[in-house]
Amino acid sequence: MAGPGDRLMHRAETAPLNWDPVHGGQRARVCWDDDKVYDLGSDPDGSRFDRIATKMLSGDYYPPEAVRCFGRFRLDGRPLRAGDRMLQRAPMFLTWGGPLLNSSTEIFVAEREVDRCKLGYVTTQFHHGKGIWSSELTRAGRRLSLHVQGTAMPHSWLFWLCLPLARHYQKRAWRRAVEEFGKL
Repeated sequence: MAGPGDRLMHRAETAPLNWDPVHGGQRARVCWDDDKVYDLGSDPDGSRFDRIATKMLSGDYYPPEAVRCFGRFRLDGRPLRAGDRMLQRAPMFLTWGGPLLNSSTEIFVAEREVDRCKLGYVTTQFHHGKGIWSSELTRAGRRLSLHVQGTAMPHSWLFWLCLPLARHYQKRAWRRAVEEFGKL
């Protein structure tokens, strides 16, 4: 698949944040606070941790039928880092394709240690939602776990109009990422 056009990337890179990673923001009438820990199974030698952490920080956290991510980090051939902007493109009809819904986020944390990897972003004005999200992979003993946290609310008329479906898509993307990590 070809990357997005220059105008779309420019819009993603210049949109103001609509959520502050430290102080938060004004909550909407409809707001979800998610906090979930997933057991990803055993990892006796740390190789699964390495593969999942690499995937997280490569911009490929989500499977492509859920969300495709682009940004300068890809052009530079490097992992994500704090301050990077990411253009997220989600197929409207999931695995069936269809028009791509575009949105932009800014990475506020991208850290990798021996047994811990954390990725987090906040939304911009060029996003259908509003809020903050993070995912932390840890290896304790010989087991992997993934702690996903987020505060999300509608930001666009499309999200409000399709509220149950939009929330379903959001949760599905998170679930699909966990399923794919479990396979690695």
